[in-house]
Amino acid sequence: MGETPERTDDDGPGPSDGAAAPRADRPRLIVTLVLLAAAAACYVGIVAVRHGPPSGGDTVPLTAVTTALADGDLHAAASAASLPNPPGFPLLAAPFVAAFPSAVGSPNWCTPNARLRPPAVGHPSVGSPPAGVVECDPPVALASGTLPPWYRAQGLLGVASWLALAVGALALLRAARADTLARQAGLLAFLAFLPAASSAIVQLYHPQDVVSLGLALAALAQALQRRWLLAGVLFGAAVLTKQFAVLLLLPALVAAPDRRSRLTLAGAAAAAFGAGILPFLVVDPRATLENLTGFSAGGAAAGQTVLSLAGVHGTVASAVARDAPVVFALAVCVWAARRPGLHAGRPTTLVALSLVCTGSRLVFESVVFPYYLLAASVLVLLLDLVARRSPHWSLTWCAAAAFFVAVHPGNRVVAALGTLVLAVAVVSLGVTELLSGDRSPADGGLAVAA
Repeated sequence: MGETPERTDDDGPGPSDGAAAPRADRPRLIVTLVLLAAAAACYVGIVAVRHGPPSGGDTVPLTAVTTALADGDLHAAASAASLPNPPGFPLLAAPFVAAFPSAVGSPNWCTPNARLRPPAVGHPSVGSPPAGVVECDPPVALASGTLPPWYRAQGLLGVASWLALAVGALALLRAARADTLARQAGLLAFLAFLPAASSAIVQLYHPQDVVSLGLALAALAQALQRRWLLAGVLFGAAVLTKQFAVLLLLPALVAAPDRRSRLTLAGAAAAAFGAGILPFLVVDPRATLENLTGFSAGGAAAGQTVLSLAGVHGTVASAVARDAPVVFALAVCVWAARRPGLHAGRPTTLVALSLVCTGSRLVFESVVFPYYLLAASVLVLLLDLVARRSPHWSLTWCAAAAFFVAVHPGNRVVAALGTLVLAVAVVSLGVTELLSGDRSPADGGLAVAA
């Protein structure tokens, strides 16, 4: 007679312990929530030390759209053509602004923080805030409460975006059955202290990037568990929040085992995206399409990348930066789908394929800000965690990329080639994982739970 195999924590409840499983998981859930709260507190502290969201960048246009939606003015929200993003984040944030204006920002957003002085009376600054967005005197705002003005206006929404990212990453770790407490703690600490995560809030104010990545990671988790309908809805919301989420949708389509599951996934994603974008298309189709394509702000800024060295700027650079990664991701996904023995449904393979697709965005970018490293940094770490190995290579890449982008060498050629090397390196890490054909026990039991 063969021996009964020993159960592990990853095996799930047995046939006779279904009632006991929730009780057994409750202490673990409490510990996870404590870890999440501690990491969130660290993140808040880092954002506060870095002085919170800026008054410039995309703070004003993003909060203007959110405010317009909170006030029920769809036309004003749809007609705002200064932010080349779909309306997903304002749609998600507007209910909170409308319900809790005193906590997350009044209808008149106070955008400057304590670092900046507003322009003198009678001398408006270039690019003054749109209607409904007022600038206030930082000393007066500080005197009105114990928190800096940025916290009341945008800080809470920024922290909420980080929570969406953390929950999505934890969900993916759990779906891959690699969610030991040690890995959870390591992942949350990484997300809290990752420079790209706080830079998304304090540099140009792009919480939409953080939320979109969190939704896409949660969608990948549902794909691993073969919940295609829910995965599609989450992917649709992710793409509606930021266009680059399509680079994570493509690997999930490859992971789907048959035509029916792919149609369910793609159909649900299209329906969720369409439901969110349709009202804006009806009210102001031109501005909505310009924001969606990314050409509304006059094209990509010039940066220190290979594109800038080649003299490619403006809308052409925008087209390359936004479309070339999608073309590359499509080619890689077709190759992965046709490669014998490469099962995209395995957790490590799916995460590696997602890393290759999202990392390609850095290869073709026209300008690289620190928060652009967010998706690649999170996925390269998740790849090691899901594969149950030491994350020394992923942490090395994250540290090198963060340091290089932060230092920003003055020599354009050095900066451009250095950025390209880092981008190719992270894509190569994912490709190496795909080519390794790893069939370790960590991948053997792809989340079979329905």
